[in-house]
Amino acid sequence: MKQTIVALAFLLLALPGVRAQSPRSITLEEAVKLGIDNSKQLRQSKNKIDEALARLDQAKDLRLPSAKVSFQYLHALMLARTLNFPGLTQPGKPLSLSFDFPAYLGTLAISEPIFNGNQFKYARQSADLLLQLSKLDADKDKDDVTYLVISAYINYNKILQNQLIVGRNMQDVDQKLTEITKYESQGLATRNDVLRFQLQKSQIELSEIELENDRKDANYDLNIILGLPDSTQLTVSNFDYKLQEQPVFTDLLTQADANRRELQELAFQDKVADINIKKIQDGKLPTLAATAGMYYINPTGKPIPTDHTVLAPITLGVGVSWNIGSLYTTKNKVAEAAAQKQEIVTSKDQAQDDIRKDVHKAYLGYLQSLDKIRVLQVAVDQAEENERITESKFQNNLANTTDRIDAQTQLYQSRVNLELAKSDAAIAYYTMIKSTGNIHL
Repeated sequence: MKQTIVALAFLLLALPGVRAQSPRSITLEEAVKLGIDNSKQLRQSKNKIDEALARLDQAKDLRLPSAKVSFQYLHALMLARTLNFPGLTQPGKPLSLSFDFPAYLGTLAISEPIFNGNQFKYARQSADLLLQLSKLDADKDKDDVTYLVISAYINYNKILQNQLIVGRNMQDVDQKLTEITKYESQGLATRNDVLRFQLQKSQIELSEIELENDRKDANYDLNIILGLPDSTQLTVSNFDYKLQEQPVFTDLLTQADANRRELQELAFQDKVADINIKKIQDGKLPTLAATAGMYYINPTGKPIPTDHTVLAPITLGVGVSWNIGSLYTTKNKVAEAAAQKQEIVTSKDQAQDDIRKDVHKAYLGYLQSLDKIRVLQVAVDQAEENERITESKFQNNLANTTDRIDAQTQLYQSRVNLELAKSDAAIAYYTMIKSTGNIHL
Protein backbone atom coordinates (compact mmCIF):
# COMPACT_ATOMS: atom_id res chain seq x y z
CA MET A 1 0.00 0.00 0.00
CA LYS A 2 2.82 2.42 0.89
CA GLN A 3 4.60 1.61 -2.39
CA THR A 4 1.41 2.39 -4.32
CA ILE A 5 0.99 5.77 -2.60
CA VAL A 6 4.62 6.69 -3.28
CA ALA A 7 4.24 5.70 -6.94
CA LEU A 8 1.10 7.82 -7.29
CA ALA A 9 2.84 10.78 -5.71
CA PHE A 10 5.72 10.58 -8.21
CA LEU A 11 3.21 10.25 -11.06
CA LEU A 12 1.34 13.37 -9.95
CA LEU A 13 4.54 15.36 -9.69
CA ALA A 14 5.47 14.33 -13.22
CA LEU A 15 2.21 15.60 -14.72
CA PRO A 16 2.33 19.03 -16.46
CA GLY A 17 0.88 21.83 -14.33
CA VAL A 18 1.10 19.78 -11.11
CA ARG A 19 4.76 20.50 -10.62
CA ALA A 20 5.46 23.64 -8.61
CA GLN A 21 6.22 26.53 -10.92
CA SER A 22 9.81 27.71 -10.67
CA PRO A 23 10.31 31.46 -10.14
CA ARG A 24 10.97 33.53 -13.24
CA SER A 25 13.99 35.80 -13.07
CA ILE A 26 13.46 39.07 -14.90
CA THR A 27 15.66 42.12 -15.47
CA LEU A 28 14.41 45.69 -15.49
CA GLU A 29 15.02 45.91 -19.24
CA GLU A 30 12.92 42.80 -19.86
CA ALA A 31 10.17 44.11 -17.59
CA VAL A 32 9.99 47.44 -19.44
CA LYS A 33 9.85 45.68 -22.82
CA LEU A 34 7.06 43.40 -21.64
CA GLY A 35 5.16 46.31 -20.14
CA ILE A 36 5.34 48.28 -23.40
CA ASP A 37 4.43 45.28 -25.57
CA ASN A 38 1.38 44.41 -23.48
CA SER A 39 0.17 47.88 -22.48
CA LYS A 40 -3.50 48.50 -23.20
CA GLN A 41 -2.85 52.21 -22.84
CA LEU A 42 -0.38 52.10 -25.76
CA ARG A 43 -2.86 50.13 -27.84
CA GLN A 44 -5.32 52.97 -27.37
CA SER A 45 -2.60 55.41 -28.41
CA LYS A 46 -2.04 53.42 -31.59
CA ASN A 47 -5.78 53.55 -32.31
CA LYS A 48 -5.64 57.34 -31.99
CA ILE A 49 -2.74 57.46 -34.47
CA ASP A 50 -4.71 55.31 -36.92
CA GLU A 51 -7.64 57.67 -36.49
CA ALA A 52 -5.41 60.69 -37.24
CA LEU A 53 -4.03 58.91 -40.32
CA ALA A 54 -7.57 58.38 -41.55
CA ARG A 55 -8.30 62.10 -41.09
CA LEU A 56 -5.17 62.95 -43.08
CA ASP A 57 -6.31 60.68 -45.91
CA GLN A 58 -9.70 62.38 -45.81
CA ALA A 59 -7.98 65.76 -46.21
CA LYS A 60 -6.12 64.42 -49.24
CA ASP A 61 -9.42 63.18 -50.69
CA LEU A 62 -10.70 66.76 -50.82
CA ARG A 63 -8.56 67.29 -53.93
CA LEU A 64 -10.43 64.57 -55.82
CA PRO A 65 -13.34 65.51 -58.09
CA SER A 66 -16.82 64.97 -56.73
CA ALA A 67 -19.26 62.88 -58.78
CA LYS A 68 -22.94 62.20 -58.21
CA VAL A 69 -25.29 59.96 -60.13
CA SER A 70 -29.04 59.55 -59.69
CA PHE A 71 -31.84 57.73 -61.50
CA GLN A 72 -35.57 58.14 -60.91
CA TYR A 73 -38.81 56.71 -62.16
CA LEU A 74 -41.58 59.30 -62.19
CA HIS A 75 -45.30 58.70 -62.62
CA ALA A 76 -47.28 61.89 -63.20
CA LEU A 77 -50.99 62.50 -63.71
CA MET A 78 -51.49 65.44 -66.08
CA LEU A 79 -54.39 67.68 -64.98
CA ALA A 80 -53.91 69.90 -68.06
CA ARG A 81 -53.59 67.68 -71.10
CA THR A 82 -52.96 70.35 -73.79
CA LEU A 83 -50.02 72.68 -74.02
CA ASN A 84 -49.12 75.48 -76.44
CA PHE A 85 -45.44 76.20 -77.13
CA PRO A 86 -45.09 79.55 -78.91
CA GLY A 87 -43.03 79.00 -82.02
CA LEU A 88 -43.17 75.23 -81.70
CA THR A 89 -46.86 74.42 -82.07
CA GLN A 90 -49.22 75.81 -84.72
CA PRO A 91 -52.00 78.16 -83.57
CA GLY A 92 -55.07 76.21 -82.65
CA LYS A 93 -53.17 72.95 -82.61
CA PRO A 94 -51.80 72.56 -79.09
CA LEU A 95 -49.67 69.68 -78.00
CA SER A 96 -51.78 66.88 -76.58
CA LEU A 97 -50.57 65.02 -73.53
CA SER A 98 -51.83 61.78 -72.11
CA PHE A 99 -53.40 61.78 -68.65
CA ASP A 100 -50.98 59.08 -67.43
CA PHE A 101 -47.40 60.28 -67.91
CA PRO A 102 -44.60 57.92 -66.72
CA ALA A 103 -40.97 58.88 -67.28
CA TYR A 104 -37.38 57.91 -66.41
CA LEU A 105 -34.95 60.65 -65.34
CA GLY A 106 -31.21 60.16 -64.75
CA THR A 107 -28.42 62.62 -63.97
CA LEU A 108 -24.63 62.46 -63.75
CA ALA A 109 -22.76 65.47 -62.33
CA ILE A 110 -18.99 65.89 -61.92
CA SER A 111 -17.25 68.86 -60.28
CA GLU A 112 -13.50 69.47 -60.10
CA PRO A 113 -12.32 72.37 -57.89
CA ILE A 114 -9.84 74.65 -59.62
CA PHE A 115 -9.28 77.26 -56.90
CA ASN A 116 -10.60 77.16 -53.37
CA GLY A 117 -8.53 79.78 -51.59
CA ASN A 118 -5.92 77.21 -50.45
CA GLN A 119 -8.55 75.61 -48.22
CA PHE A 120 -7.51 72.12 -49.32
CA LYS A 121 -3.86 72.81 -48.58
CA TYR A 122 -4.61 74.14 -45.12
CA ALA A 123 -6.93 71.22 -44.36
CA ARG A 124 -4.15 68.80 -45.25
CA GLN A 125 -1.57 70.70 -43.19
CA SER A 126 -3.91 70.75 -40.18
CA ALA A 127 -4.57 67.02 -40.47
CA ASP A 128 -0.84 66.34 -40.74
CA LEU A 129 -0.14 68.39 -37.60
CA LEU A 130 -2.90 66.55 -35.73
CA LEU A 131 -1.23 63.30 -36.74
CA GLN A 132 2.06 64.54 -35.28
CA LEU A 133 0.23 65.49 -32.09
CA SER A 134 -1.20 61.98 -31.85
CA LYS A 135 2.29 60.53 -32.17
CA LEU A 136 3.53 62.88 -29.44
CA ASP A 137 0.73 61.69 -27.16
CA ALA A 138 1.72 58.10 -27.91
CA ASP A 139 5.35 58.85 -27.00
CA LYS A 140 4.23 60.45 -23.75
CA ASP A 141 2.04 57.43 -22.98
CA LYS A 142 5.04 55.18 -23.66
CA ASP A 143 7.13 57.16 -21.16
CA ASP A 144 4.33 56.91 -18.61
CA VAL A 145 4.12 53.13 -19.08
CA THR A 146 7.91 52.82 -18.81
CA TYR A 147 7.93 54.80 -15.56
CA LEU A 148 5.02 52.75 -14.20
CA VAL A 149 6.87 49.50 -14.90
CA ILE A 150 10.10 50.82 -13.36
CA SER A 151 8.28 51.96 -10.21
CA ALA A 152 6.46 48.64 -9.82
CA TYR A 153 9.70 46.72 -10.43
CA ILE A 154 11.66 48.74 -7.85
CA ASN A 155 8.85 48.43 -5.32
CA TYR A 156 8.86 44.66 -5.80
CA ASN A 157 12.65 44.54 -5.46
CA LYS A 158 12.37 46.60 -2.25
CA ILE A 159 10.11 43.95 -0.71
CA LEU A 160 12.40 41.11 -1.80
CA GLN A 161 15.44 42.80 -0.28
CA ASN A 162 13.58 43.43 2.97
CA GLN A 163 12.65 39.75 3.07
CA LEU A 164 16.33 38.87 2.78
CA ILE A 165 17.20 41.17 5.68
CA VAL A 166 14.38 39.80 7.82
CA GLY A 167 15.51 36.27 6.97
CA ARG A 168 19.06 37.05 8.08
CA ASN A 169 17.73 38.59 11.27
CA MET A 170 15.63 35.51 11.92
CA GLN A 171 18.70 33.30 11.56
CA ASP A 172 20.56 35.46 14.08
CA VAL A 173 17.65 35.34 16.55
CA ASP A 174 17.31 31.56 16.16
CA GLN A 175 21.00 31.16 16.85
CA LYS A 176 20.84 33.40 19.90
CA LEU A 177 17.64 31.70 21.13
CA THR A 178 19.35 28.31 20.92
CA GLU A 179 22.30 29.75 22.79
CA ILE A 180 20.25 31.43 25.53
CA THR A 181 18.16 28.29 26.00
CA LYS A 182 21.39 26.34 26.53
CA TYR A 183 22.54 28.95 29.05
CA GLU A 184 19.23 28.62 30.88
CA SER A 185 19.71 24.87 31.25
CA GLN A 186 23.13 25.57 32.73
CA GLY A 187 21.77 28.17 35.11
CA LEU A 188 23.61 31.00 33.31
CA ALA A 189 20.42 32.72 32.05
CA THR A 190 16.94 33.24 33.39
CA ARG A 191 13.62 32.14 31.95
CA ASN A 192 12.84 35.80 31.36
CA ASP A 193 15.89 36.05 29.07
CA VAL A 194 14.59 33.16 26.98
CA LEU A 195 11.12 34.71 26.79
CA ARG A 196 12.59 37.98 25.52
CA PHE A 197 14.26 36.22 22.58
CA GLN A 198 11.12 34.19 21.91
CA LEU A 199 9.12 37.43 21.81
CA GLN A 200 11.62 38.96 19.41
CA LYS A 201 11.32 35.89 17.17
CA SER A 202 7.52 36.19 17.18
CA GLN A 203 7.75 39.82 16.14
CA ILE A 204 10.07 38.90 13.26
CA GLU A 205 7.67 36.14 12.20
CA LEU A 206 4.90 38.75 12.04
CA SER A 207 7.13 40.91 9.85
CA GLU A 208 7.76 37.92 7.58
CA ILE A 209 4.01 37.31 7.23
CA GLU A 210 3.35 40.96 6.36
CA LEU A 211 6.23 41.10 3.89
CA GLU A 212 5.14 37.90 2.16
CA ASN A 213 1.63 39.27 1.80
CA ASP A 214 3.07 42.51 0.38
CA ARG A 215 5.28 40.49 -1.99
CA LYS A 216 2.32 38.48 -3.31
CA ASP A 217 0.32 41.64 -3.83
CA ALA A 218 3.20 43.42 -5.62
CA ASN A 219 3.95 40.27 -7.65
CA TYR A 220 0.32 40.07 -8.79
CA ASP A 221 0.23 43.75 -9.77
CA LEU A 222 3.51 43.43 -11.66
CA ASN A 223 2.21 40.38 -13.54
CA ILE A 224 -0.82 42.39 -14.67
CA ILE A 225 1.34 45.32 -15.79
CA LEU A 226 3.69 43.02 -17.74
CA GLY A 227 0.92 40.90 -19.22
CA LEU A 228 2.15 37.71 -17.52
CA PRO A 229 -0.01 34.91 -16.07
CA ASP A 230 -1.28 35.78 -12.60
CA SER A 231 0.49 32.79 -11.03
CA THR A 232 3.98 33.75 -12.29
CA GLN A 233 6.48 34.00 -9.43
CA LEU A 234 9.00 36.73 -10.20
CA THR A 235 12.51 37.34 -8.96
CA VAL A 236 14.63 40.40 -9.66
CA SER A 237 17.89 40.04 -11.58
CA ASN A 238 20.91 42.36 -11.84
CA PHE A 239 19.24 45.49 -10.54
CA ASP A 240 21.24 48.73 -10.60
CA TYR A 241 20.24 51.29 -7.96
CA LYS A 242 21.85 54.14 -9.97
CA LEU A 243 23.84 55.42 -6.99
CA GLN A 244 26.91 56.54 -8.94
CA GLU A 245 25.24 59.03 -11.28
CA GLN A 246 26.41 62.65 -11.26
CA PRO A 247 23.74 64.70 -13.04
CA VAL A 248 24.33 68.33 -14.04
CA PHE A 249 21.28 70.52 -13.53
CA THR A 250 21.84 72.71 -16.59
CA ASP A 251 22.15 69.60 -18.78
CA LEU A 252 18.86 68.31 -17.41
CA LEU A 253 17.16 71.61 -18.25
CA THR A 254 18.54 71.51 -21.79
CA GLN A 255 17.23 67.98 -22.26
CA ALA A 256 13.83 68.98 -20.89
CA ASP A 257 13.54 71.94 -23.28
CA ALA A 258 14.29 69.61 -26.19
CA ASN A 259 12.30 66.54 -25.15
CA ARG A 260 9.34 67.43 -22.96
CA ARG A 261 6.20 66.46 -24.83
CA GLU A 262 4.23 69.38 -23.41
CA LEU A 263 6.46 71.91 -25.18
CA GLN A 264 6.44 69.96 -28.43
CA GLU A 265 2.69 69.65 -28.29
CA LEU A 266 2.25 73.40 -27.73
CA ALA A 267 4.62 74.07 -30.63
CA PHE A 268 2.38 71.99 -32.90
CA GLN A 269 -0.72 73.71 -31.55
CA ASP A 270 0.91 77.05 -32.36
CA LYS A 271 1.40 75.93 -35.98
CA VAL A 272 -2.21 74.75 -36.14
CA ALA A 273 -3.31 78.20 -34.91
CA ASP A 274 -1.27 79.88 -37.68
CA ILE A 275 -2.89 77.65 -40.28
CA ASN A 276 -6.32 78.39 -38.84
CA ILE A 277 -5.74 82.14 -39.19
CA LYS A 278 -4.67 81.73 -42.82
CA LYS A 279 -7.64 79.48 -43.48
CA ILE A 280 -10.05 82.08 -42.11
CA GLN A 281 -8.43 84.87 -44.11
CA ASP A 282 -8.63 82.83 -47.31
CA GLY A 283 -12.34 82.41 -46.69
CA LYS A 284 -12.76 85.89 -48.25
CA LEU A 285 -11.62 84.59 -51.64
CA PRO A 286 -13.97 83.26 -54.33
CA THR A 287 -14.03 79.60 -55.36
CA LEU A 288 -13.76 78.31 -58.91
CA ALA A 289 -14.73 74.85 -60.13
CA ALA A 290 -15.12 73.06 -63.46
CA THR A 291 -18.39 71.16 -63.87
CA ALA A 292 -19.70 68.52 -66.24
CA GLY A 293 -23.12 66.93 -66.39
CA MET A 294 -25.19 64.47 -68.36
CA TYR A 295 -28.97 64.03 -68.25
CA TYR A 296 -31.12 61.12 -69.35
CA ILE A 297 -34.79 61.97 -69.91
CA ASN A 298 -37.10 59.20 -71.12
CA PRO A 299 -40.75 60.34 -71.19
CA THR A 300 -42.08 57.16 -72.82
CA GLY A 301 -42.32 55.19 -69.58
CA LYS A 302 -40.59 52.28 -71.25
CA PRO A 303 -37.32 51.01 -69.77
CA ILE A 304 -35.92 50.57 -73.30
CA PRO A 305 -37.02 53.58 -75.36
CA THR A 306 -37.47 53.69 -79.12
CA ASP A 307 -35.58 56.00 -81.45
CA HIS A 308 -35.97 59.76 -80.99
CA THR A 309 -37.83 59.41 -77.70
CA VAL A 310 -34.92 60.10 -75.34
CA LEU A 311 -33.20 63.36 -74.41
CA ALA A 312 -29.55 63.05 -73.30
CA PRO A 313 -28.01 66.52 -73.10
CA ILE A 314 -24.41 66.94 -71.90
CA THR A 315 -23.32 70.12 -70.11
CA LEU A 316 -19.85 71.56 -69.57
CA GLY A 317 -19.15 74.69 -67.58
CA VAL A 318 -17.20 76.69 -65.05
CA GLY A 319 -18.77 77.82 -61.79
CA VAL A 320 -17.70 80.72 -59.59
CA SER A 321 -19.05 81.45 -56.12
CA TRP A 322 -18.13 84.22 -53.73
CA ASN A 323 -19.48 84.83 -50.27
CA ILE A 324 -19.29 88.61 -50.28
CA GLY A 325 -20.38 88.78 -46.67
CA SER A 326 -17.05 87.21 -45.65
CA LEU A 327 -15.34 90.50 -46.58
CA TYR A 328 -16.71 92.15 -43.43
CA THR A 329 -17.37 89.11 -41.16
CA THR A 330 -13.89 87.58 -41.42
CA LYS A 331 -12.23 90.32 -39.36
CA ASN A 332 -13.79 89.19 -36.08
CA LYS A 333 -13.07 85.54 -36.80
CA VAL A 334 -9.40 86.37 -37.39
CA ALA A 335 -9.33 88.33 -34.13
CA GLU A 336 -10.68 85.28 -32.27
CA ALA A 337 -8.12 82.97 -33.91
CA ALA A 338 -5.31 85.42 -33.06
CA ALA A 339 -6.42 85.47 -29.42
CA GLN A 340 -6.36 81.66 -29.37
CA LYS A 341 -2.82 81.70 -30.76
CA GLN A 342 -1.72 84.17 -28.08
CA GLU A 343 -3.26 81.90 -25.45
CA ILE A 344 -1.09 79.05 -26.74
CA VAL A 345 2.03 81.26 -26.53
CA THR A 346 1.20 82.14 -22.92
CA SER A 347 0.57 78.47 -22.12
CA LYS A 348 3.98 77.61 -23.55
CA ASP A 349 5.68 80.17 -21.29
CA GLN A 350 3.80 78.79 -18.29
CA ALA A 351 4.71 75.21 -19.27
CA GLN A 352 8.39 76.13 -19.46
CA ASP A 353 8.28 77.56 -15.94
CA ASP A 354 6.49 74.45 -14.64
CA ILE A 355 9.00 72.16 -16.34
CA ARG A 356 11.96 74.02 -14.84
CA LYS A 357 10.42 73.64 -11.37
CA ASP A 358 9.67 69.98 -12.05
CA VAL A 359 13.24 69.24 -13.14
CA HIS A 360 14.71 71.18 -10.21
CA LYS A 361 12.54 69.34 -7.68
CA ALA A 362 13.44 65.95 -9.15
CA TYR A 363 17.14 66.88 -9.25
CA LEU A 364 17.16 67.88 -5.58
CA GLY A 365 15.21 64.74 -4.70
CA TYR A 366 17.88 62.52 -6.25
CA LEU A 367 20.74 64.37 -4.51
CA GLN A 368 18.88 64.15 -1.20
CA SER A 369 18.41 60.41 -1.62
CA LEU A 370 22.18 59.99 -2.13
CA ASP A 371 22.89 62.03 1.02
CA LYS A 372 20.48 59.82 2.99
CA ILE A 373 22.26 56.69 1.80
CA ARG A 374 25.64 58.03 2.93
CA VAL A 375 24.26 58.81 6.40
CA LEU A 376 22.43 55.48 6.67
CA GLN A 377 25.54 53.54 5.59
CA VAL A 378 27.40 55.14 8.49
CA ALA A 379 24.46 54.20 10.75
CA VAL A 380 24.70 50.56 9.63
CA ASP A 381 28.44 50.50 10.34
CA GLN A 382 27.81 52.00 13.77
CA ALA A 383 24.97 49.54 14.49
CA GLU A 384 27.19 46.59 13.48
CA GLU A 385 29.95 47.79 15.79
CA ASN A 386 27.47 48.42 18.60
CA GLU A 387 26.01 44.93 18.16
CA ARG A 388 29.48 43.39 18.19
CA ILE A 389 30.46 45.24 21.37
CA THR A 390 27.16 44.45 23.09
CA GLU A 391 27.52 40.77 22.18
CA SER A 392 31.02 40.74 23.67
CA LYS A 393 29.76 42.41 26.84
CA PHE A 394 26.90 39.93 27.08
CA GLN A 395 29.30 37.01 26.83
CA ASN A 396 31.27 38.55 29.67
CA ASN A 397 28.16 39.31 31.78
CA LEU A 398 28.63 43.10 31.28
CA ALA A 399 25.36 43.56 29.38
CA ASN A 400 21.93 42.10 29.95
CA THR A 401 19.51 40.47 27.54
CA THR A 402 17.62 43.69 26.90
CA ASP A 403 20.81 45.47 25.78
CA ARG A 404 21.65 42.56 23.53
CA ILE A 405 18.18 42.51 21.88
CA ASP A 406 18.14 46.32 21.52
CA ALA A 407 21.50 46.27 19.76
CA GLN A 408 20.35 43.57 17.35
CA THR A 409 17.05 45.39 16.71
CA GLN A 410 18.92 48.62 15.93
CA LEU A 411 21.17 46.76 13.50
CA TYR A 412 18.17 45.15 11.80
CA GLN A 413 16.32 48.46 11.50
CA SER A 414 19.36 50.31 10.15
CA ARG A 415 19.82 47.68 7.45
CA VAL A 416 16.16 47.94 6.49
CA ASN A 417 16.39 51.74 6.37
CA LEU A 418 19.45 51.54 4.13
CA GLU A 419 17.75 49.16 1.72
CA LEU A 420 14.65 51.34 1.58
CA ALA A 421 16.83 54.38 0.91
CA LYS A 422 18.56 52.61 -2.00
CA SER A 423 15.23 51.78 -3.60
CA ASP A 424 14.02 55.32 -3.01
CA ALA A 425 17.19 56.61 -4.69
CA ALA A 426 16.50 54.46 -7.74
CA ILE A 427 12.96 55.83 -7.94
CA ALA A 428 14.32 59.38 -7.52
CA TYR A 429 16.81 58.82 -10.35
CA TYR A 430 14.18 57.64 -12.81
CA THR A 431 11.83 60.43 -11.69
CA MET A 432 14.60 62.90 -12.50
CA ILE A 433 15.18 61.30 -15.91
CA LYS A 434 11.44 61.30 -16.62
CA SER A 435 11.30 65.02 -15.83
CA THR A 436 13.60 65.64 -18.83
CA GLY A 437 11.09 63.97 -21.17
CA ASN A 438 13.51 61.23 -22.19
CA ILE A 439 13.22 58.37 -19.73
CA HIS A 440 15.68 55.57 -20.38
CA LEU A 441 17.32 52.69 -18.54
